[in-house]
Amino acid sequence: MRTLGLHLLQTRRLIGTPRRSCLAELDAGRRLIALRLLDGDEEILAALPPGPALLAVDAPLAVPNEDGQRDAERVLAWCDVTAFPTAARRLRTVHGGARGVDLAAALASRGREVVETLPDLALREIAWERDHPPDAPPMDLAAYRTAWLGVRAPAYRAKAAGRARVSGLAPAAALLGAVLDLGGWAPAAEPDDWQALHDAARLDAICCAYAAWRHHSGSGSVELGTRERGRLVLPGDANLRNRVAVNLERLRREGAVAI
Repeated sequence: MRTLGLHLLQTRRLIGTPRRSCLAELDAGRRLIALRLLDGDEEILAALPPGPALLAVDAPLAVPNEDGQRDAERVLAWCDVTAFPTAARRLRTVHGGARGVDLAAALASRGREVVETLPDLALREIAWERDHPPDAPPMDLAAYRTAWLGVRAPAYRAKAAGRARVSGLAPAAALLGAVLDLGGWAPAAEPDDWQALHDAARLDAICCAYAAWRHHSGSGSVELGTRERGRLVLPGDANLRNRVAVNLERLRREGAVAI
């Protein structure tokens, strides 16, 4: 099965600007074999290869709640994993619509399995595993939380409609290059504003493909939620899996989540 990652520009109000969505593909050996900038919905769907694939997208694909946050985001907040609250009203107001929700069925056609993921968590997990081998026995939960709070992903995305943070592009690429064969790809050394935004989109797409590869290959992942309420697949070692399981069970007992 192919493993694909899609950075999906969520803001419909910006669709007329230069391309910022991106599709990445990894082969079974963790080699980057495709990396394409894309524009509108039709071009995105046309770029998806035929046949079975696991496609991880960094955009909400199901948003059943009008306000507040989804169940998966509530669980992740208790695990010190940053996931912005997603609600239908906010998507309409801030982004002009729920592009991922509108595309979900088409993305999942032709035998593709489609899930959501979080590029920041992929990078943070790679950074964590540099010093904490993923096959090591799980830590005490309190000790893990303390250590986990000290790990951060490089910041490279633009704030609002601003310029991408160039200083974070190379560190993010270096983290990915430590676990993937990027085939010589690297962010531009001295990018202009659009090049930096495009490289940020490429990094997000590669992170998504890495999350799909981790899950498909059984190399350590967390699956949280449901297709109807938002299903996330995230890279994670036994420590993160344990912490998610503990908090999910507690929130279920309290009636705070329905997943």
